Amino acid sequence: MYTIKDGIIQKDGVAFEVHGINHFGFNAPILQPQYLWQMGWKQQLQQIKDLGFNAIRVPFVPDTLYATQKVEQLSYLVPPINNELIGKTPLEALDIWIAEAHRMGFHIVLDFHSVSMKRQYPTWYCNQPALMYNEKNYTRADWIRDLVFVAKRYPQLMGIDLYNEPNGVVRWNVGDANMVNSINYWKPAAEAAATAVLAANPDVLIFVQGVTGNFDGKEDSTLPMNWGENFQPQRYDPLKIVANKLVFSPHTYGRDVYVKESFKASDFPRNLPAQWDKLFGYLKNVCPGEWGGRYDTVGDVVWQDAFVDYMISRGIRNSFYWCYTPNSGDTGGILDDKLQVRADKMALLRRLWTAAPVVPTPQPVITIKDGSITITGSFTIKYG
Repeated sequence: MYTIKDGIIQKDGVAFEVHGINHFGFNAPILQPQYLWQMGWKQQLQQIKDLGFNAIRVPFVPDTLYATQKVEQLSYLVPPINNELIGKTPLEALDIWIAEAHRMGFHIVLDFHSVSMKRQYPTWYCNQPALMYNEKNYTRADWIRDLVFVAKRYPQLMGIDLYNEPNGVVRWNVGDANMVNSINYWKPAAEAAATAVLAANPDVLIFVQGVTGNFDGKEDSTLPMNWGENFQPQRYDPLKIVANKLVFSPHTYGRDVYVKESFKASDFPRNLPAQWDKLFGYLKNVCPGEWGGRYDTVGDVVWQDAFVDYMISRGIRNSFYWCYTPNSGDTGGILDDKLQVRADKMALLRRLWTAAPVVPTPQPVITIKDGSITITGSFTIKYG
């Protein structure tokens, strides 16, 4: 069973840090891991393990669960190193993949990445049948049904990420006079989904992403935000999800993905920590589900270095880097186009993984008894 205690993730009572990587493909039109046209699926898992990762976030879509084509009909798989998957539907391939990854000791998070494999969709429901596997509308009830399905099917999961980067019309909850349709409120939707998932599989953790703005007059809506990054409303309108199961999973990227106005400031990157603090850094159970970039331009190198510095300074030791294979258009991967390991990116990650824990400075305790004042702990006296 996975739980959280004092902000630390545990499995069966044993604490560990999430040194995670995203491995996409089950969410794409090929509905299987990327690059099996050149690599073996077990070879990929072994390489990920050898690099020091202990957790994998796996995006999926409804098509993954319901498509009837065999995976080799969707994309070429080089034999014989992928023979175990040949002849299998995407769901059967996912079964095999998860079983092997679990056997190898990986902690696995399934990420409901989009309602459609054709594009990243902003909401967990879809009223565009042409985008859907069955050419029908996809409802909130369908979404919860599919989350429950994977929760039951894969009892070994570490967690389920309820929905990837809700954005656009999505609001955290009430407050924006321009968005009064409650179908677009993320907080009640996430709470309902979490309740259903935990009823189906009480052993998993619930990963919840932020929104792009609630525009309710309470948060700082002028702050530049990535999709899934904004948890400001959690301060005053918190999720009603059991605390020892809830992981806040913001996504944050540098200029390779989205150029925020804050990247153009004269004090960049020194201006970033205060913004991250507002968006999500004040929370306790934080595990960024996506961050990264190409790491080959000055701006992105500076940004990724600054984010690692920030995570170390705030004691954020759990995260999933995006991503493993090189064919993510705006970020590249841990592997380059020649499938060689990016030593610079791995050095960055190992700096995060091996950093000394941040020990909070104890606050002084003032005790008054029998007319005497006792001060215990470190403090500074300033003379005016």
